[in-house]
Amino acid sequence: MHIVADQNIPALSSLVTNAGSLSLYSDRQPPQALLAHADALLVRSVTRVDEHLLQQAPQLKFVATATIGTEHLDLNALSKRGITVASAPGGNADSVGEYVLAAVLACFAKRQQLQKLSDLEVAIIGAGNTGMAAGRRLQALGLTVHYYDPPLLNSGAAEQRSDDIHDHWQRVLNSDVISCHVPLINGGAHPTQHLFDIEALQSLHSEQLLINASRGAVVDNQALIACCAQGDCPELVLDVWEGEPQIDSELLPLVTIATPHIAGHSAEGKIGGAIMVARELHDFFGLTFKHELSSLLPDCGWPSLPADGIAEWSQLAELVLRRYDIWADDAAMRAYGITASGFDQLRKNYRKDNPRRQLNNQPIACHNTQQIAQFSALGFNAFRA
Repeated sequence: MHIVADQNIPALSSLVTNAGSLSLYSDRQPPQALLAHADALLVRSVTRVDEHLLQQAPQLKFVATATIGTEHLDLNALSKRGITVASAPGGNADSVGEYVLAAVLACFAKRQQLQKLSDLEVAIIGAGNTGMAAGRRLQALGLTVHYYDPPLLNSGAAEQRSDDIHDHWQRVLNSDVISCHVPLINGGAHPTQHLFDIEALQSLHSEQLLINASRGAVVDNQALIACCAQGDCPELVLDVWEGEPQIDSELLPLVTIATPHIAGHSAEGKIGGAIMVARELHDFFGLTFKHELSSLLPDCGWPSLPADGIAEWSQLAELVLRRYDIWADDAAMRAYGITASGFDQLRKNYRKDNPRRQLNNQPIACHNTQQIAQFSALGFNAFRA
């Protein structure tokens, strides 16, 4: 079997070593010479798998994306060819959740308003894996969390959950923090493209915080520039941008925290997605798969910390931002991400020398069940001292 894969999906040489020959590609689209003999194709969100690509891959039987979303895959064209499709839902959800946690703490620390967090309301748009991961962490900070998800509500699945799931758009627009976690949907009953259009953006104000770690076009970037020019734009955290990898140079200076589509790129998130697609590949071809995340990542060696020493919001913010320095990613984006090639290079080479690790590698010694519950919900490795 011939497997063609994006070279930025980590650990594949270990994960698929017994499945067949592995060929890696480095550009956004795989070369025709590799596609001509490909039985399986493993991609990230930067690769568009459409009819044009499929015409170059006559032997292709299996396509998997190491991402949550599948909008870069032409599912109709794949179905017509009888090609099996797999993705990695939830593979990097904790990484995205920690990105949102770090962004909220960083922004409110910058405002010197950390003490106000427990008085705030946050609207999570999308109650899927990443939305829930973000909401769980913000709720542990003391924010009042609710989830805007009309499709989930209409499906009846929300009735089985205890979370506050609703379809009241005005409630979203009234929230202090708004965080987007939806796929890009262009049509149908609940489109998400330009969900935040000029009308929605003009209803927001400068004390609110708008975070987009889903897809760039969920927020109309041109409307965002126009809204900011009018003088009452919300504070912005953008990990995703319309037109990636070429972003609008006018927008970058208006954003408090800007990053190059790396919210899900912790070491655990990237390898977690790789494991999910490698397992799907093995299952499809009837092969045995035995790899686990713990066997592919080294121990961080972070020393255990006492929960009592992280009792203040400032202490928690300092710890989270020390473990994930989101400001360093912002600085790299401003230095190199304004060009398409720079943006792509930031993603390809993201923290290669010092991989970003998740908070579950940080042991927290707790003295009661309340501390264990809070620090566990924040994502730490909480244990009873």
